[in-house]
Amino acid sequence: MQAFVCLCSIVSGLSGSGKTTLCFAVEHRLIQLGVSAYSLDGDNLRIGLNKNLGFSQADREENIRRVAEVAKLFADAGICCLTSFISPFAKVRRDA
Repeated sequence: MQAFVCLCSIVSGLSGSGKTTLCFAVEHRLIQLGVSAYSLDGDNLRIGLNKNLGFSQADREENIRRVAEVAKLFADAGICCLTSFISPFAKVRRDA
């Protein structure tokens, strides 16, 4: 296996635009290549880690902040992390 630099990819877009499909396809391909990878999807995290959050601007910002922290933990552990979320606020996308 070749050496690689672990990455964290943030895919943001409108609902139904293919974010999750893209991330899961890339995750699958990376795993086929022998690279540890995991996809974090907004829908999945909203029923677990972020189930106490609503859809106000403050809650959306906190949702993305938590996702970014989890993605960083994956990357620090050497796992390429692919995230797919609706992130309507430019400030939140910059901070992630």
